[in-house]
Amino acid sequence: MNPLSQSGRIGQIRWSVAGSGFEVRHERDGDSAVDLLRKVETLTELEEVVRRDGEGKYRPLRGEMNLVQGWFYRAKSSEELREVLEVIYPGAVGNWEAEREGRLVQGDWKEAAKRQMGRVQKLIENGEKAVERAERELCQARCGKSPLWSGKKCRAEVGRIPLVCVEPCPIFWDLALGN
Repeated sequence: MNPLSQSGRIGQIRWSVAGSGFEVRHERDGDSAVDLLRKVETLTELEEVVRRDGEGKYRPLRGEMNLVQGWFYRAKSSEELREVLEVIYPGAVGNWEAEREGRLVQGDWKEAAKRQMGRVQKLIENGEKAVERAERELCQARCGKSPLWSGKKCRAEVGRIPLVCVEPCPIFWDLALGN
């Protein structure tokens, strides 16, 4: 059975079956009446909504747990639902499917650092503490993704697609380097 054919959750998003399609919204909006929420009509408009937090600040980290509330989107099919989730959490559904099927390729942070340039590569030899600090301050404190590259396991729950991080992001490297 296609998990996107029923109600579910991912990150701070929940979706539920609504007629022949799905209603997608922030989980904190719960069962609020749709007339109390902003109706988002296109994927482009959705991109604009999720790009900023509740204070209007840019969200460079898509997994950060500060997604704006107060909106809903009606997806007409499970295919459109997948597109909606891709806009909100790029790569998340594909990573989850690959992980479930045993196809998810993941390494550790040192392997990822070897593919980077200059200063990031220097973390391999003497940056263990900086990497641990960056993981604590960014990945654990702000991001809703499970950093598989650090040896963490998926935060799997029934009815919830886990957000996984297969490789350190540029924001992580910047923090680890002390920038």
